[in-house]
Amino acid sequence: MATIEALVDNFLMNERPDSIVLDPATVLAKAVAATEFYAGYANLEANDGVDPPLPAIAANTVISYSEWALIKPLFMLMTELETSTQLEASRALGVDVFGRSSSEVQQEINQYQMELPQKAFLQTIITV
Repeated sequence: MATIEALVDNFLMNERPDSIVLDPATVLAKAVAATEFYAGYANLEANDGVDPPLPAIAANTVISYSEWALIKPLFMLMTELETSTQLEASRALGVDVFGRSSSEVQQEINQYQMELPQKAFLQTIITV
């Protein structure tokens, strides 16, 4: 288990050190937003046994690696959307845009958000 901030730092430093044009605070905000979306469909392991559950998701929220495996694709898509939006906005300044358009990325985000509830669903086995 690790904090969202630690997972984002690993992402920025080890996985995508040269391809992110966003500042670290924006990338962290996207990770928190993706985790909040996930938490709408599944209870975070950090909340197990905590009554009431922890009230807010922030950079210091601890998530498991299995939770991150489901959150990370949405996080990466949200990061890509923000990047493509900023690059498209800079087109007027003569910047050559690379990668997918924001509308293409948004379609993929919508698709993943529709699939995530099924992926996040967990029901404990009950023996009768």
